[in-house]
Amino acid sequence: MAVENRYPLTRPLFSDFPAEKQSFHRPDKNIVTRTRSTRKVLSIKHLLLIFGLIATFFAGLAGVYYYVISCDRLEIKRVEVISTSPQVKQQIEHYLGQYDLGNIIACDLNYLRSRLIRLPGVKEVRLEKILPSGLKVEAIPRIPRLYIHRGNYQLVDEEGEIIASYPELPADSWPLLEDSGGWRQNYKEKIALTCQALDRLQPALRARIRTIKLLDRSSLEIQLAGDPVKIMASDSNLAESLDYYLSSLSTWAEQFGPVEYIDLRLNDRIYIKPLTLQAEKASAREKEAS
Repeated sequence: MAVENRYPLTRPLFSDFPAEKQSFHRPDKNIVTRTRSTRKVLSIKHLLLIFGLIATFFAGLAGVYYYVISCDRLEIKRVEVISTSPQVKQQIEHYLGQYDLGNIIACDLNYLRSRLIRLPGVKEVRLEKILPSGLKVEAIPRIPRLYIHRGNYQLVDEEGEIIASYPELPADSWPLLEDSGGWRQNYKEKIALTCQALDRLQPALRARIRTIKLLDRSSLEIQLAGDPVKIMASDSNLAESLDYYLSSLSTWAEQFGPVEYIDLRLNDRIYIKPLTLQAEKASAREKEAS
């Protein structure tokens, strides 16, 4: 059954209590809103004045910039080069001395850095402007690790980057690294793996290595200074293999005489090839030929 409610919305339901005026009621008097109908429009004179001020500001700014980049007091006249390598320091000083570096404000340090790191033996360069006319260059040199032969003898770091080139192999302490594949593939990877294997050696033992030949991805052929024996070992246990070779060399020499090569790549056995076998085969071939 439907019940019709005839109470108006604006009347209180209970007349026994005084009811305040509802907050959502419209006021008794109508409020007239006032809007500003007048607008100020800039005249042509005002627009020309604003344009003139803006043009004057940018013209003054351009004049200040031109004065700064052409001022003689801001020309780079002093360059300080800091490096732990005297060769790198001298090389950078000679390179920068050939050019007019110009204004210190207009000098592009990123471009100059990209030119300096192309120099042989330079790994990283930090540049700093020293007002009013100085430039500070901090050069980090590449650390020599190996010699390789590619047309000529090249001294390289752990990344395979060339530090110096020589027509003949210099007689210093860096080992010569040879590749059985002729450096046709994975050049930088082979250099990095060889340097990692050398880092696991003691400095005294590492200094004795004269020649390293890469046989495959994980096998090396080592020759020590003053020792003609070729030592075949794996790069993962190179230190253990060389220590074992040095401790057992005298015993093997007593048993087999002079040795051509020793293969230490297998964990459970050792292959030794004496030089006498090679001499016997040569004499046998001579007898057959006669």
